[in-house]
Amino acid sequence: MGNVRLQDQIVRMTQRALADLVRSVEAIEPDKQDWRPAEHARSALDQLREVAVVPRFHLMLLRDGHMPTGEDHAGFRQEAAKLSTVSDAIMAARNSTNDLCELIATFPDDRLEEEITLPFGGGMHVSMADVLTIHYWNMVYHHGQVNYIQTLYGDKEMH
Repeated sequence: MGNVRLQDQIVRMTQRALADLVRSVEAIEPDKQDWRPAEHARSALDQLREVAVVPRFHLMLLRDGHMPTGEDHAGFRQEAAKLSTVSDAIMAARNSTNDLCELIATFPDDRLEEEITLPFGGGMHVSMADVLTIHYWNMVYHHGQVNYIQTLYGDKEMH
């Protein structure tokens, strides 16, 4: 099979994670797509909204070289809120994930071991290779949440 570049593997994993998440959200009955199992819980649509906008965080960090500001994050939340349907959120998630995957595919090998500190959990020290995988990880995390929501309203089928 030959040597596989890390960036190419991350792109494949990220694209697959999005396809899996979309398949599960689309399997939810339309009247349950924005259903929240508890007052402060998030719906499947809300989680898909996050997946649609979070690549902008990574693009700023990887392409533009700066950590998004509080104002940027507020803009992300506003952008997510405008995605009022699952179809809108899927289209936005596909577009933003594609943009990020294009950047990941061309990310230079000699920068993979650079380290940065992310503002999560009191400051996470990670390599740029780690940063390239965060969107993948986030989608897998949300896919699990969507699957759990499905079981809570009685859908026991694996999608």
